[in-house]
Amino acid sequence: MFNIIPQPTSILINRDKKGFTLHAGTIISPYPFVDEFISFVRKEFNKKIYVHEDTGEERSIILSVDESIESDEGYTIKCENRRVFINAKTETGLFYGLQTLKQMLLQTEGKLPYTEITDYPRFSYRGYMLDCGRYFYTVDEVKRIVDLMALHKLNVLHWHLTEDQGWRIEIKKYPLLTEKGSMRSHTNFNNKPHGGYYTQEDIKEIVKYCHERFIKVIPEFDIPGHSVAAISCYPYLSCLDRKLDVATHWGVKHDILCAGKETTYQFVYDVLDEMIELFPDKIIHIGGDEAVKMRWQECPLCQKVIKDNGLADVDALQIFFMNKVNDYLKSKGYASVMWSYDKIENSENLSPDIAWTVCGMGNDRELVENEIKRGRKLINTHCYPYYFDFPYGWNTLKKVCNDDGALTDNDEGTLGIEAQLWTEYVPDMKRLEFLTFPRLGAMAENAWAEKGYPTFSTFMHKAGDYCKLLDAYDVKYAPLKKACPSFIYKHASSLWFKRRVFHWEGLHNLIDDAKAKKEAEKLRKTVKDNF
Repeated sequence: MFNIIPQPTSILINRDKKGFTLHAGTIISPYPFVDEFISFVRKEFNKKIYVHEDTGEERSIILSVDESIESDEGYTIKCENRRVFINAKTETGLFYGLQTLKQMLLQTEGKLPYTEITDYPRFSYRGYMLDCGRYFYTVDEVKRIVDLMALHKLNVLHWHLTEDQGWRIEIKKYPLLTEKGSMRSHTNFNNKPHGGYYTQEDIKEIVKYCHERFIKVIPEFDIPGHSVAAISCYPYLSCLDRKLDVATHWGVKHDILCAGKETTYQFVYDVLDEMIELFPDKIIHIGGDEAVKMRWQECPLCQKVIKDNGLADVDALQIFFMNKVNDYLKSKGYASVMWSYDKIENSENLSPDIAWTVCGMGNDRELVENEIKRGRKLINTHCYPYYFDFPYGWNTLKKVCNDDGALTDNDEGTLGIEAQLWTEYVPDMKRLEFLTFPRLGAMAENAWAEKGYPTFSTFMHKAGDYCKLLDAYDVKYAPLKKACPSFIYKHASSLWFKRRVFHWEGLHNLIDDAKAKKEAEKLRKTVKDNF
C-alpha cells in the first residue's frame, strides 16, 4: 500500500500484473507544468525523462484530459504494461496526479506495481495564509512556500500584505505607503530596522507563479484595524489626524481608520482599485479583526455617521464600514472575505455575501449554523489547531490530525480549511518551515481526504514516507518528537511562547489613550454638530 499524503479516495494494487518502472529516456506528455516533475525525477533518481507528443507503447507517462471525470480537481492513475496513465477533467487534476506520482516513485525506488488510483478533494478551498506584514519574505521565499503548497495539493494562497508593523504592497497613488510605511525602526526591544515591500511587478510575478501551480491568490488589505503603517504615512486616515510611527511592537493597536471621513473610504477604494488590477482571482480579504473602537467612540465624525444612519453603536458602525467596502468590491465584480475572530453582535446586518474566515468563534455552533442558513460561506481557520505559528505544545500534530475539518456536523456551508502562519515570532524561512511541517501534511489530509480521515494513528503510519518526501524538497521540518511533544517539552514550549508574547504595550496604550482623549476634546470643539 502506498503512503500518500493527502490520502487518495481509493487505491488498488495487483502485484500479479505488470506495472511501471522508471527508466532514463521515459517519455511524458507535453504540458507546461511537467518541467518541475522532470526536475524532481532528475534530482531523486538521476534519470532524464523527455517531453514528447508521441508517448509510445512503453516507458511512458501519459497525461490525458477526460471530461467523463466528475470532479474538476479529481484524477485517476493507472500503472500497467510499463506505462502510467493519468486522466483528469482539467489540467489541475493532471497536475495533482503528478504530485501523487512523485510519492509513489519515491516509495518504490521507481518500480511501481500495477496500481489504480481514483482521487478527488473533499473541500474546494484548501489554503495557507502567509503574513508578510510582520516580517517581510522575499519573492523567492514566497515562491518556495507556493511550491510546497502545490506539493500538498493546496489551492489558495491567502497573502496578508498590510499591517500595523509594515505595509508590503506598492500602491502608486499613495507612494508613501511603501516609501515610509514598509519600514519600521526596530522590532520590540531590538535595534534592527526591518522592512521590505513587493513592487507591482513582483506581485504580478508571484501571482503568475501561483497560477502555473493552480493556486489562487487572495490578498488581504486589513481594515479598519491593523492600519497604523498606513496612518503613519497619511495621518488624515485616523480619527484625530494623529502623527504616528510605523508600529514597532506586537499587539493590538488602538488607532484605526476613521469611519467618519469620506477621505478614508476614498483611500480604501483607491487601494482596492490597484489591487484589483494585480489580483485577478476575484476575491479580496478585507480584514475586519481586532478593530478596537476607542477612537470611534470619541470621534465626533464617527458619531455623526452613527446618528445619520440610525446605527446603534460603534460595533454597528464597523458593520456599516465593512458593508460599504463589500458593496464597492461587488460593483467591480469581486467577492469579499473577512475575519470573524469573536462573536459578532448584530451580524444579521452584515452582508451575507461576505465570507468568513472563522477563527475564535468556531466553537459557537449556533452562530455558525445561523450564518450558514443566511447564506454565508465559511472557511475553517480555527486557531486551535490551524494557527501554525502557535508552538507544538499548543497545536500538536495529533490535534491537527484529529480535527474534523467541518464547522458543523456536516460539510454544508464550509468552503474548506486554511492554515494560518502569523509571523510575529517567525522572522525567517527556517522557523517558518519548522512550524509549518509536518502539520501542513495533516491539514492537507483534513482538507482533501474523505471525512473522518486522517486520524493520528493513520498519519503516523505514513509519517516516515512523508518525511522522506519533505527531505526530497530540503524542508527543515520539526522532528516528530517535537511535533508530538512529551509532557515536559509541551509545557516548556508553551512557557517559551508566552514569554515571547509578553510585551510592554499595555502601559503605552494607557498613556496614549489618555492623550488621544484630550485630542478628541479639541476636535469636538471644532465640529458644529457636537454630541
